[in-house]
Amino acid sequence: MTIVLGNIIALIGSFLMIYVGLLKKKKKIIFVQTIQIGLLVISNIILGGITGAITNSVSCLRNILCYKNKYDKKVKIGLIILSVALSLSFNNLGFIGLLPVISNVLYTWLMDTKSVIRFKYLVALTLLLWFIYDLYIMSYTSAIFDLISSISNLIGIYEIKKSHKRKK
Repeated sequence: MTIVLGNIIALIGSFLMIYVGLLKKKKKIIFVQTIQIGLLVISNIILGGITGAITNSVSCLRNILCYKNKYDKKVKIGLIILSVALSLSFNNLGFIGLLPVISNVLYTWLMDTKSVIRFKYLVALTLLLWFIYDLYIMSYTSAIFDLISSISNLIGIYEIKKSHKRKK
């Protein structure tokens, strides 16, 4: 029953992830994404993914700080330290439990890159890490959306590069 409940909540969060992709205003994107990540925290807790719940909780905090325009380099470093320290303290899944932490550190540190292609690579890589983790904790609905989103970002990179070649 817990696997079904965790996957239903993850599915709702995954649908919100798609909805976020349709939004055009940054404040609304951050707001809805925070709700989406909050649902994934609940799903991770139900499915026993403690480090996923921790890193997603820190991501909620990151989004709240971004929403309030209080996100700078010091905050970024503080959030990374918080995420790593808590995750290492409560990791119950060995190396697999570190995948959300690695993903979160990479994303938090590099999310403000100006290059769309680099950002899409970042998203694809971090989602692949989540894909492995989500499969392990049996969050199958999240894993499917992680994989689809990762592939769509790689397709986006291909399309951008193809478009640049046409312009030359």
